[in-house]
Amino acid sequence: MRNLNKRCFLILAFLFCAYLTALAQVSSKSISGIVTDEKGIALSGVTVSVKGTNITVISDKDGKYAITLPEKSKKLVFSYVGMQSEEMIAAKSGSQNISLKSSAGMLSDFVVVGYGTVRKKDLTGAVGSIKSDQITQVATTDVVQAMQGRIAGVQVIANSGEPGSGAQIRIRGIGSINGSDPIYVVDGYQTGDISFLAPGDIESIDVLKDASATAIYGSRGANGVVLVTTKKGKKGPVKFVVDSYVGNQKAWRTIPMVNATEYANLVLQGYANDGNPLDTSSQLYTRLNYVRQNNYHGTNWQDEVMQSGFMQNHSLSIAGGNDQNRFRLSGTYFTQDGIVRNSSMKKYFLNFSNDLTINKWLTAGISGAFTHFDKNYYNSDLYSGVLTTALAADPLTAAWDKITHNWGRADISYTNNPARAVDELKNNKGYGNYIVANAWAEAKIIKGLSFKSQIGTSLNSGHNTSYSPQFFIAVDEARDQSSLWERRSESKSWLWTNYLNYTKTTQKHNIGAMVGTELQQSSYNDFSATGYNVPADKDLMYLSSSQSTDFTVSSNQSQTSMQSFFGRVNYGFDSKYLLTATVRYDGSSKFLGNNRWGVFPSFAGAWVLSNESFMQNFKPLSLFKIRAGWGRVGNEQSANAYGYVTSVSGNNIYVFNDQLQQGFAPTTLSNPELKWEVNQQTNVGADINFMQNRLSFTADYFDRQTKNMIVSVPIPSYVGAGAPRVNAGTMSNKGFEFTGSYSGGNQLKYRVGANISFIKNKITNLGGGAPQDGGGIGKIGNTTRTQVGMPFPYFYGLKTDGIFNTQEELDAHKNKDGLAIQPNAHLGDVKFIDVNGDGKIDDLDKQNLGNPYPDFQYGFNADLSYKGFDLRIFIQGVQGNSIINGMNWNTRNGSNAGGGWNNFETIRRESWTAASPKNNQPRMTASDPNNNMRFSDRYVMDGSYLRLKNVQLGYSLPTHLLNNLKVSGLRIYVAADNLFTLTRYEGFDPEIGSYYGNPYSYGVDVGTYPQSRTFRAGISLNF
Repeated sequence: MRNLNKRCFLILAFLFCAYLTALAQVSSKSISGIVTDEKGIALSGVTVSVKGTNITVISDKDGKYAITLPEKSKKLVFSYVGMQSEEMIAAKSGSQNISLKSSAGMLSDFVVVGYGTVRKKDLTGAVGSIKSDQITQVATTDVVQAMQGRIAGVQVIANSGEPGSGAQIRIRGIGSINGSDPIYVVDGYQTGDISFLAPGDIESIDVLKDASATAIYGSRGANGVVLVTTKKGKKGPVKFVVDSYVGNQKAWRTIPMVNATEYANLVLQGYANDGNPLDTSSQLYTRLNYVRQNNYHGTNWQDEVMQSGFMQNHSLSIAGGNDQNRFRLSGTYFTQDGIVRNSSMKKYFLNFSNDLTINKWLTAGISGAFTHFDKNYYNSDLYSGVLTTALAADPLTAAWDKITHNWGRADISYTNNPARAVDELKNNKGYGNYIVANAWAEAKIIKGLSFKSQIGTSLNSGHNTSYSPQFFIAVDEARDQSSLWERRSESKSWLWTNYLNYTKTTQKHNIGAMVGTELQQSSYNDFSATGYNVPADKDLMYLSSSQSTDFTVSSNQSQTSMQSFFGRVNYGFDSKYLLTATVRYDGSSKFLGNNRWGVFPSFAGAWVLSNESFMQNFKPLSLFKIRAGWGRVGNEQSANAYGYVTSVSGNNIYVFNDQLQQGFAPTTLSNPELKWEVNQQTNVGADINFMQNRLSFTADYFDRQTKNMIVSVPIPSYVGAGAPRVNAGTMSNKGFEFTGSYSGGNQLKYRVGANISFIKNKITNLGGGAPQDGGGIGKIGNTTRTQVGMPFPYFYGLKTDGIFNTQEELDAHKNKDGLAIQPNAHLGDVKFIDVNGDGKIDDLDKQNLGNPYPDFQYGFNADLSYKGFDLRIFIQGVQGNSIINGMNWNTRNGSNAGGGWNNFETIRRESWTAASPKNNQPRMTASDPNNNMRFSDRYVMDGSYLRLKNVQLGYSLPTHLLNNLKVSGLRIYVAADNLFTLTRYEGFDPEIGSYYGNPYSYGVDVGTYPQSRTFRAGISLNF
């Protein structure tokens, strides 16, 4: 009986289990599909879970997943690092594909700050961020240039359109007359140059703008900090990514110049206006008359020196790993011909990283980057440069004289032959190698406490050569002997950082603390030599081939070092109240004694109002946070390596005992009391998000004061040496920044963003020194002035009131004594304003003519996608700045007072004549007794512009078409860079930095190499 009962129990148990299994089979539901990103690229490692249960699966290498939902479970949750989590109702069909959006801009994102990261919602300072897809949107190898227009308060200006010329970045204005470049921190390594990085190797860039964020970098953070995070390998199967594009570049604008016939008419008109027409038997008259009688068009010099240039970029990366080891290796090859002949560049990048998880408490990693470039350097000199002479040379001259079989001689304009100048660029060569290496290890000591040590080093070497061949065109355009200039340079640096991090989180409190120390050293040396009578044979272009015993040699060396101690405390209470305090103690070899060390503190706080109970009923609001901060940061780059000692120079000839002797003489006097230049900044801001963070706004006001600014105070000339540099100046930068974005959509997905900045700059003290003039341009002279109460610099010159169109206007231009204010003026000459009323025009009448700083700068981007198609648009611009068009001296000069008749812009066809007295262009005149071309507001132009920086249309093939190809993603696209520019500036390009890199010449344009318009096609392949 007992056995029977046992058997019955087993049978009943079996039937019950079978029933439950059948019930489960009836009520459960299987769902499968593919997970991709916004571009249709399959995502492996995506977590797919059934909401409210512990049921979880992971997508495979092709993005495929399969999961079973129990009874009454209807929702699936998809989550992946770097993507927005998605929650969806399970499809009835049993098939469910999904595309995850990038989490860029979400509050859960982490941004990099000094020596760590922090969630966006916990930020107390002003930080701007951009992601990898924005960095690679524009065709360039310059990461800095790729940042242009992306972040409020960050102004990026290309030094020129020349390949490899670099860009200038200013964060919240110009912080000092000595240097305003930010510090770059690449994966923890501090450097002043990130040209060793390819844009495709960067994951994100975070810009620390206010002192509360930058003070942790102390003396190197005065001008802002750019934190660069490179791409790393991730856990998962090995992935290959290929990115490639090819394109064509052309100048988006050339300067309209008159042809040979129009040129001849204007020159003859100039002599006639002076009442001294050319003798019809003279050689010049014969040539000019022949040209106009035959309607000769002549040489278009811009066509002779410019070209349509090819560019290409190809990169390959390999990444993958497991729990213990994650790696990434990439290589990039880039070439650009340039839009000026013989100004090409080739660049090669190699990037490697390997992160290790050694055990539960120890992680480590190594990384390295290498770049090599080869380029031909462009000549921008005012008198012998390529584009400057192309605008000045007369169009009557042929580029190549077929009779003499030699370069043509521009003997009417007395200008170097531009075709010869651009041909010589092929001998202006340079190459360089840049290596950066990093190693780090991090140990978890106890729960919440970790120690990290990182050491990095860099080596940057360069080699430049310039060969100037012997030639003869005419007595005044010849080179009697060839020469070869060669320069070798090397800079080295190392940085060792050690710090402890502690974090503790409870239900109400969030505490973080960090303390560390840092050592760094850098050195630089270069050596250059010039040899003469070097053969023109490429195989013999070496200094050792010089056939002369005369050599010119120079060298330069410097070494600096720094020791630092730093700390930071973060505290958050109930996710509502946030506090941050930092301090850094820096000692630099650039200063002596008690001035060597500087203390740089900062404090910041934030109040998250949206987490307060009284805000909970306002449902559309996702975040409302108010921030405020204050800090002091040093500017280490403002001081020279040896500013505390008197510098001397050699090659000075003295007479001792009736014998000539070479010796050294002081050039700049020392100041052993030199100390830190300090940047003090206050920031108040707010972050407001709506509709589950789809709509976001950020606003900031800042007040940035530079104190103890190092300036040169004038001393008497009889001292015999340059003035010492002292801490006597102050400068102010104040402004507002606004950023907004909105994203949404279902089938048509979109994200739009915009930023705008308003910054006002002003010199507030120069230590009692007199105003300083600068911005010199050839025969024009100085064009800028540095003065208390004015922006640094501002344009300073004479003001005009049109031209004398009628005799009545000329007769009325008199002083109080009835004498002519401009006694040498004639009808058609420029009317200068006698500002001070002393009855004459001189330097005392010079006035503020504007400045190079825009009233505001802005950027706008829009990303749209529909099914497999995507469209990206990026617009950037500035408004309210002025530019000095220095080439007006050459191209609008109506006289030969400069030594020859330069070519003319077509606007000179509207010159004043007796037959056309209403024209507003000054008359043509051979002698120009009124000096019409002296510097005045006629050189100053509106520099505002709006530029369609990039537009890109792409298509990503759907996953089901790629499965047979064993490819996880394929996108093809076409793009245009600098497609159009709206501006009233009449030079080559309105994007102007500093002439020859001199901050006193900011906004001065002397035929700057223009930006190019680029059309390209590309492909991105993942497998």
